[in-house]
Amino acid sequence: MLAGIHFFSASIISLVFSPSPLFSLILGFFLHHLEDIFPHLDLNIFHKKEYNSIKNWDLKAWSIFLFEFIFFFLLAFYFLGNFPLEKQKIAFWGGVGALLPDIISFTFHSFFPDFKPLNFYLEFHEKYHFKLKNQNYFLPIFLEILLIIFCLLLIKRVGH
Repeated sequence: MLAGIHFFSASIISLVFSPSPLFSLILGFFLHHLEDIFPHLDLNIFHKKEYNSIKNWDLKAWSIFLFEFIFFFLLAFYFLGNFPLEKQKIAFWGGVGALLPDIISFTFHSFFPDFKPLNFYLEFHEKYHFKLKNQNYFLPIFLEILLIIFCLLLIKRVGH
């Protein structure tokens, strides 16, 4: 999954299940790893190893990343707009927590590739991350749509 859907889903799930911004940050971090286990689409659709470093992203990769992130970021805040500020903070920090695994991975792969103390985490993130082995996109797209629907149902339930 790209960053936007991680942010969106963790924001909504944190809004419903988290009592505080700190708990949301931690919950979002763990939700990211849980979501990464399931078949999903991200820059792996291009089958290019060089996309592991943001320094190697071309216009296509940046365009997909930015469009997807902005779309889901705005969608999250559209649905969160009617909630009290304290609930919005809880949701926001859940979303930030969901971004952290990729921020950590891309930062160290891109700018500090020889920094060894975090190798255990980078290897963990990569090992448990779904890898698209063929070009059958049905299941990943279907599961991401189910996640979006689940989040929309959650927000509807909480909003009333």
